[in-house]
Amino acid sequence: MRRLAIATLLSLLLTLATAAQAAPTALLPSGFKDFAFDQHPGAQLPRDVRLRDEAGKAVTTATLFNTGKPLVLVFDYFRCTTLCGVVLGDLAAALKQVPLTPGKDYAVMAVSIDPNDSPADAAAMKARHFERDPTLAAAIHPLVAEQAGDGREVRRLATAAGFPYKLDEASGQYAHPAGVVLVSPGGTVSRYILGIGYDPTDLRLGLVDASKGTVGSVTDHLLLLCYGYDPAQGKYNSQVGRLMQATGAVSVLGIGLLVWRAARRPGKG
Repeated sequence: MRRLAIATLLSLLLTLATAAQAAPTALLPSGFKDFAFDQHPGAQLPRDVRLRDEAGKAVTTATLFNTGKPLVLVFDYFRCTTLCGVVLGDLAAALKQVPLTPGKDYAVMAVSIDPNDSPADAAAMKARHFERDPTLAAAIHPLVAEQAGDGREVRRLATAAGFPYKLDEASGQYAHPAGVVLVSPGGTVSRYILGIGYDPTDLRLGLVDASKGTVGSVTDHLLLLCYGYDPAQGKYNSQVGRLMQATGAVSVLGIGLLVWRAARRPGKG
């Protein structure tokens, strides 16, 4: 938990660092703890949240939840010049290294927490961070508030996902945690990958986990036996030692069963 707290603090400092050069922040360091993810694994996200895509078309969350694919859900604001760009850039770089097919195996749902972001801002963000990889870009769904200036629908979705945020009036920047939420088909929260500088293995295993067995190769599912998810760190940790212990125990039991059966077999001659 200490590492998580440090990561959250650093993320918030990054968010406010640039803005602080132009205007003082009204947020005190003592309040930074209020902007860590409030993790809700297993929670059902609201399916009736109304948003707009980069073309200005109306979209409901159910539209994306019903595709049968897991989602990478990321909350940011698209005109941000500090932490949000880092989160989105790191996410794009990591997903390019994940051996799953974007659009086929998963999609990305990027939701702006700034009610004043427009569809044009969503399109610009997508081009800035994802258009270099056409396959990945096709799987990105940047979404903004349905009604400009009205953030209630986005707030409802973010609250259900455990993503807190607040506008710092002094700097004009939003304080919020860094990380992504992995969502199972149907809209259930599965995993949280926290911080920045995402490990492609964490995203790969998290998406396979979130898919409930619908995506990933045999190798991906075997890897899940070797890695355990740590919610405090928001990542997967190797547990090969545990797997070997379990495998060893099964082997001993198997050998014991063979010996027992051999001992009960009637003697010959």
